[in-house]
Amino acid sequence: MTYVSYIVKALHPHRGRLALAAGGMCAGTLCGLIPPLILATIVDRVVGQSRYEWLVVLMLASLALPFVSSCVGMVSNYLVTLLAQRLIFDIRLDLYRHVHKLSCRYMQNTTTGKLLERLRGDVQQLLTLVSGRALGLLSQMLFAMIAVCVIVYVNWCLALVVVAALVLYTINYKWFVRRIRIAQRRYRRSMDQLSAMAQERLAGTAIVKAYGNERREVRSFTRQNFLTERQFHRFRMLNATYGLTSSAISWFAHAAIFFFGTYLVIRGHMTYGMVMATSSYAWMMLGPALEIADLSNQIQQSKVAMDRIFELMREERDPVDEPGVKLQEIRGQVTFEDVSFSYTPDAPVLEDFSLTVKQGQTVALVGPTGCGKTTITNLLYRYYQPQAGRITIDGVGLNDLDTRWYRNRVAIVPQDPIVFDTTIAQNIAYGRPDADDAQIDRVARDVELGAVIDRFADGIHARIGDDGAKLSVGERQRLCIARALLADPAILIFDEATSSLDSLSELAIQRAAHRAMRGRTSFVIAHRLSTIVSADLIVVINHGGIVEQGNHRQLMSRRDGYYRRLYETQTGSIQEAVPA
Repeated sequence: MTYVSYIVKALHPHRGRLALAAGGMCAGTLCGLIPPLILATIVDRVVGQSRYEWLVVLMLASLALPFVSSCVGMVSNYLVTLLAQRLIFDIRLDLYRHVHKLSCRYMQNTTTGKLLERLRGDVQQLLTLVSGRALGLLSQMLFAMIAVCVIVYVNWCLALVVVAALVLYTINYKWFVRRIRIAQRRYRRSMDQLSAMAQERLAGTAIVKAYGNERREVRSFTRQNFLTERQFHRFRMLNATYGLTSSAISWFAHAAIFFFGTYLVIRGHMTYGMVMATSSYAWMMLGPALEIADLSNQIQQSKVAMDRIFELMREERDPVDEPGVKLQEIRGQVTFEDVSFSYTPDAPVLEDFSLTVKQGQTVALVGPTGCGKTTITNLLYRYYQPQAGRITIDGVGLNDLDTRWYRNRVAIVPQDPIVFDTTIAQNIAYGRPDADDAQIDRVARDVELGAVIDRFADGIHARIGDDGAKLSVGERQRLCIARALLADPAILIFDEATSSLDSLSELAIQRAAHRAMRGRTSFVIAHRLSTIVSADLIVVINHGGIVEQGNHRQLMSRRDGYYRRLYETQTGSIQEAVPA
């Protein structure tokens, strides 16, 4: 899709208001073409021929036309302002909707600040394309074409002067536009980096203060801010120089028209009135030409913003909206068949990984950091697609299932708790918005959130602040577990869900989790092996493959087994586990 087709598509629902505004602007423009002719008539007929009976009529007309033009322009500008704001609303909503459909691969490699800059700065920059000045480009071009025709009719020699000025305008525009576009793109890129830095550092204020690095962060921000200011200065200097050269061309053109017109009057080829009318038309036409040149410069800035928006719109989408199979129910048998996956081509994470999980089994995935445990659950959640092999759910290929339908039947408790600045109830019911207060309260108390609820006067309807600032890390984690339990999924995924909890809370959570996992297929990623000793199947992973698998008793019976060494390192003698 091209820029023009995208804008046309966005404008289509508002075509009636657009046509009315454009028509009003064109009518106002035509009204502006008449006063120079009135001026010529006054000079040649009223003054030159002493026909003063026309004076009152012509003066009233010269006063009425600007008034009518202003009224029409005011209404048109009002309509255009409403149209522009509505269009920006639609584009921003479309872009926000698209961001939620982007692949996890893209989201993990893109800063939040960069995405926010697209939604805020770049979308706002597009306002120029649909503002009153941009739509006024149509009326300005109409005015210029009619003015040229009038000047050619009056005297073709003067028309050549005007055409020469337009050629100089074009050359000037071509020389500057590419340089301005490059400078604008560099400035926007630098602004992206500045926004991302500010967003990241502000989010990590606690760490910055803990290490006493406030001054260092201010220095880093100052350096990036200075680089951004330099890019902006170069961009503005190019803009200013472009405006000055365009103004100089305009003044030289007007001077040439005035002196050449005076010469024609002296030679008797034109009347004084027509010279004044022609000069007025030339001035009125070259003024819009300068306006068009300035507007085209702003459009180039908008084009840079459009480039960045389209770059985002072309990114790989998550297959969430692709149609697929909807099973009557998910029983929970999961099979990985020779699955291979890598985030980068030269670093495979899983190679020919095969695993069969029976319906209702609790499977614990253990192994060193980076061995692929989280990758397995990401593939199961269909955040990523395997490069080879396939995953089946109850014998049906995961890629064949309707993604949105499938994800509504799977719940995950991430290692890093993710909560929103809403109420406790809204956070817990995020995956099941139709749940009533009694259900939410019961699930919350099952995961030991009762004391938290009682702490707030509004109970489960209390807001928890930005990123759950009013809750501790452990409380946020328990809230995420409550959210997963309330969703009543067919498949549960726990990504080290108890890592942020104290021992007493961990025991309570384990009891609640065991109740939730009963009868469901569950995957548990664990680093603390004491939390998964009751799992039906423990899968030990290393170097992208399965090292051993079995239940706790079976794996502990292997004297030199990998799992046994891990377990004894964590729970055995410290003297044996850690060299002196």
